[in-house]
Amino acid sequence: MTPRTSAPLRAAAVLLLPLALTACSSAKDSAAGTGPAVTATTPSSGATTSPATTAPAAPADTDARLLTGDKLRAVLLRGDVLPKGYKADADGTRDSGLDLAPVAKDGAAGACGALEQTGWIRISGIESASFAQGDFLNAKREEFTQEVDTFRGSGAVTAMTRIQQAFTRCAHFTDSGSGSPVPVKVKSGPIAGSNGQSIKAVLTSDQWEGGTTLVATRVGNSVITTFYAVQSADLGAADVALTQKIAKNLARAQR
Repeated sequence: MTPRTSAPLRAAAVLLLPLALTACSSAKDSAAGTGPAVTATTPSSGATTSPATTAPAAPADTDARLLTGDKLRAVLLRGDVLPKGYKADADGTRDSGLDLAPVAKDGAAGACGALEQTGWIRISGIESASFAQGDFLNAKREEFTQEVDTFRGSGAVTAMTRIQQAFTRCAHFTDSGSGSPVPVKVKSGPIAGSNGQSIKAVLTSDQWEGGTTLVATRVGNSVITTFYAVQSADLGAADVALTQKIAKNLARAQR
């Protein structure tokens, strides 16, 4: 996928909670679960012909099993599922459209600070074939972001492994994105009853009011990642149940 850009994490003068950087792609914005599909400009992986001396492109039937961004967008939660007061943020709501991204090489694992960004799946260093993301904010600037990425081959399994490794590696790190060092703690573990297919992490800091819960769940060849940053003492605990709703939608879409 095209590298995703980001917006400022939080106002430099206020450290209330870890407000998010917004993940994005070259696809045009589209409202989560509403409006027509958006067609990305990235060509399909099967659109070019490889020379005989190079490895053949992925078989068409393999690509056919990959959900494109417009279909992934349909599994995202709508605003009426969230607590009252949350509204869709157009700047953080988008998908990769009708095409699949070209096959990409694995990248380097992201720095721990990526866990404070809505597009935090990039910490795995694996580019997906397609994705969809929806972002919601309330008046207090609390934020819920959902993203679904579909991978070729065993990419989804590898992404989950690397996310778990990142949670462990980043158990304690210092964020300097706001201009001053902020110590962040990350407490992580598997989600009960998920058979190892779902993991979560809770980010806190002595300099934040509230905290952030992250959840990653694999459903077939796709990975759901969610981000729930709040100012309340529950630290975004509702993120687990919200992610499970997305997982049910995704499982139906993959049938």
